Amino acid sequence: MLRTTLLLLILCSMTAVTGCSKVQVKPELGTSLGYEAFSSMKVINMRDISLGLYLSPKLLEATASQSIKMGQFDFAIGKALAVKLTKAMAYQFQEVHILDDAASRDGIQALMRVELQDIDSKMDVKTGWSTVSAESYTRLAIRAELQDAATGKVMWVGTSQVNQSGGINEQMMTYQEAGRGFASGFDGAVDKAVGDILSQMNKSQNLREYFKTLEAAPRG
Repeated sequence: MLRTTLLLLILCSMTAVTGCSKVQVKPELGTSLGYEAFSSMKVINMRDISLGLYLSPKLLEATASQSIKMGQFDFAIGKALAVKLTKAMAYQFQEVHILDDAASRDGIQALMRVELQDIDSKMDVKTGWSTVSAESYTRLAIRAELQDAATGKVMWVGTSQVNQSGGINEQMMTYQEAGRGFASGFDGAVDKAVGDILSQMNKSQNLREYFKTLEAAPRG
């Protein structure tokens, strides 16, 4: 069998043109919580607590971008991470206030700040004898901090550093299919990071005692 020709290399216009422009591809990453996140919760028990969730601009704007052959691939990793973190907190707390300002304390009992510490990504396309593979690698590090809204005291700190690879093998591959292959690795990294933070929260005895105190306190 003849070696498969990678479509990523031949999607330039076949008409009479002098050059080929790069195709820009921005595949959507998943926003549904994976099973790893739910298993990290252990028990889904919504606490009667009002939580303020602040996601840093660096996290929200984080992207994985790379020029592969004739295509420019861009993935909004930060937005996917933000959505999954918000959903995870909505399973944990009765109220979740999405804050634009970390200094805001109105209407909340606890403040959770989440920051991106580091992100590194790599995408690659390889041709084999009869298949083409699109693979991605991601290293993602985040830090979460929970403060008491009234006193500003830090009650808990959690950090997550994950590494994840993912990809697909196909006989023929388009830009969109390659994008889905890359996305599988990025989605896996985000799921791992969210699950890791939830697991650390669940294991913290200090945090459990603090939440009990908040639930027992009268609210105005």
